[in-house]
Amino acid sequence: MPHFFGAPVPDATNRSRLAGARAERLRALVAAICSPHQALGTGTFGLDHGQARAWRSTSPEPDVLDLVVCTTGDAHLLDEVRALHPLFRHHATQAEPMMLGFECHRLLLAARGRYDYYGFVEDDVVLTDPLFFRKRKLFDQRFGPEALLQPNRYEVSPTGPVHKLYVDYRLNPRVTVRYQDITDVPHLDMPFMESAVSFERTTYPSAGCFFLSAAQLDRWVESPNFLDGDTSYLSALDSAVTLSVMKTFRVYKPVLRDAWFLEVLHASPRWIGSVTRVATLADLVDER
Repeated sequence: MPHFFGAPVPDATNRSRLAGARAERLRALVAAICSPHQALGTGTFGLDHGQARAWRSTSPEPDVLDLVVCTTGDAHLLDEVRALHPLFRHHATQAEPMMLGFECHRLLLAARGRYDYYGFVEDDVVLTDPLFFRKRKLFDQRFGPEALLQPNRYEVSPTGPVHKLYVDYRLNPRVTVRYQDITDVPHLDMPFMESAVSFERTTYPSAGCFFLSAAQLDRWVESPNFLDGDTSYLSALDSAVTLSVMKTFRVYKPVLRDAWFLEVLHASPRWIGSVTRVATLADLVDER
């Protein structure tokens, strides 16, 4: 998890430097650190009022999490979340802030061979689905390591007309056509819970995160795209979280009607409050 909050700048466009966003970024960081442990960790209990006991939830294959928060210099908020320090390891660097994500790539390489899945998660992305990796495993077993399933990142609002917005649904194809060919195996379908889930090659493979199986990590680090220095996709920050995996894998997301199948929450919302000002609300007739 790359994490950065620099000296506040009143008119900054990046919320990690926006003076008025400090509290929001701190809340998002807390949620991002805690959520994997809450959804997947071993600290889940059930309260037995009759026996005055809290029983630990057990699993034949409990998930073991290893979260590393990567920072640069003293531009971070970790000192303000000391109670959470047992939940992660802190990896301090002196990297340029915009290049911090690539330090995370190096950490993933160093961890090669130790885990079933390897993730890169921005510091405002919240994982809430306990079935997240079981769903990924179903997809990976069916379609192989060359196909990467990305989650749909969403924002929520208590007021309408848009209560939930998938913010990385589609992008102008011109932005990513130089990096991927979405006509190559454009659609996949998979049975799930007496129905089927559909997946599509996406013009917007960004999700604020990516997760690779052990086989995919091998494929990625052995490809010419790994640490190739390319920062040409939108920005260096966007490139770190999306570009090299976009160039290495056929990237899919669940289609909009099945977007719930694999999703993560964006805890520092940017788009949902303005969606009706920047876009027309419409019904999607045919996703194919």
